[in-house]
Formats: sequence, C-alpha cells, structure tokens
Amino acid sequence: MIWQQTSIEKIKAELILSCANNNPESFLPFLMSAEVETEAPNKKDFYQFLKGMLNHAHESSEGQLTLKIEQPTWNTDKEVLHYNFYDNTHIYPLLSIVVKENNNLICLGIMPF
Repeated sequence: MIWQQTSIEKIKAELILSCANNNPESFLPFLMSAEVETEAPNKKDFYQFLKGMLNHAHESSEGQLTLKIEQPTWNTDKEVLHYNFYDNTHIYPLLSIVVKENNNLICLGIMPF
C-alpha cells in the first residue's frame, strides 16, 4: 500500500464543506490525517467539540451559513486565519475556526463563542 498525503487545500475544502452542510462526519477522515494538528488535547476531543459547535450553529442560524475567511486584528501572526461562518441575521459568526498553516501542516482550533 502506498502512503498518500492529503493536500492542505483538500483538507481546507472538506472542512468548509462539512461546516456549510452540517456534516462533521465527512471531515473526520481528513481530521485524522497526519497533516492535521489541533489545539485540542487530541483529535477525538476536537471532533466532538466541532460536532457540538456545528450543530449549535446550524440550530441557531437564520438561513444558510456562509463563510468569510478573515485575518484576526488581535493576532500579528500572518499565518493565522479565522474561518468565520455567518448567517443572514447575526453580525457575529456562529462558528469560528482558527486555521494556521505551517510547514505542510494545518493546525485547527475552534473559538468557543
């Protein structure tokens, strides 16, 4: 069996799709790839938190969630982006995922509110 790396671009695309479609299960194989790290103690904990936050975001949303990739103003690290998911009503994101790319790795975190 030949080991294949999952590209960072593919991982990001699947993360976005799983969040927009409220389907965290579809992202699980990508989360478990060697190229992904999390701010959580382990990937299982990250997945459980993502699943809960995603379900809450979709339950609270008015209309479909849309993505805005934004650079945080409080963080000077240019490699850090926030994948913020907004609905049609709220001015603040219903889900915010911290994404940092570095050395062919992607590190994911979730803002708790």
